[in-house]
Amino acid sequence: MEEIPRDHAGRPDPVAARRACARLVPVAGAVVAAHWVPSVAVLGQWGPFSSLPGELCRWQGPRDSARVALTFDDGPDPEGTPRVLDALDEQGIRATFFVLGEHARAHPDLVEEVARRGHQLGTHGDQHAHHLVRSPLWVYQDILRARGAMASLGHPPRWYRPAYGQPTGSTLAIARAIGLRTVLWSAWGREWAAAGPGEVAASVARRLRSGAIVLLHDSDCFGPRGMWRRALGALPLVAAELRRRSLVPVTMDELLV
Repeated sequence: MEEIPRDHAGRPDPVAARRACARLVPVAGAVVAAHWVPSVAVLGQWGPFSSLPGELCRWQGPRDSARVALTFDDGPDPEGTPRVLDALDEQGIRATFFVLGEHARAHPDLVEEVARRGHQLGTHGDQHAHHLVRSPLWVYQDILRARGAMASLGHPPRWYRPAYGQPTGSTLAIARAIGLRTVLWSAWGREWAAAGPGEVAASVARRLRSGAIVLLHDSDCFGPRGMWRRALGALPLVAAELRRRSLVPVTMDELLV
């Protein structure tokens, strides 16, 4: 740490102190920017861009493709996940499930069932905690535990989605360093705020286009009770809209080859 400037009497020199502080401002600003800017930048994920520079984070697939990816967060959940899997089977849709490490360890049979039915598994971190208030070390340990949980079940993940869709600079760097690709979404159901399945489907439809990554939930552990039921009820409506627009639902691997 830079020593506090003092005058000839040994007292803090206010002029020199202000100059020293001015030199530290750019450094402090860079540190804050590295932490916060990615989270702010992805708030524009519904704009004309598809990713952050260097493919550090994507929220949209190729716009010249007729493919879209349906994704589900926060599971596996013993109540919601089986029902969502059945509904996807009925519609002939394969999706990608971003599962929490702590839930995967608690329900390994559901993880296996998701894979058995032909869906892709990604990781949503180990705990559902906001990275903006966590240290880089905490983020590193959380992602590492989540990846380890999936690998131990025979399904090492390729795709990673941070909790609340709010990555920090360290989130993106750590995920890249351990071989995970960070992905968010370009359309969502907003089940926590919707009055019913119709509103969920309408919310998805407003942003549904070629290359879209759609966010839904197969659990209500981190939202109002019954949230996954609204997503479940919306699935036939979303599937019908996909067919109407001649869009093909695929996994993340198939969307972002």
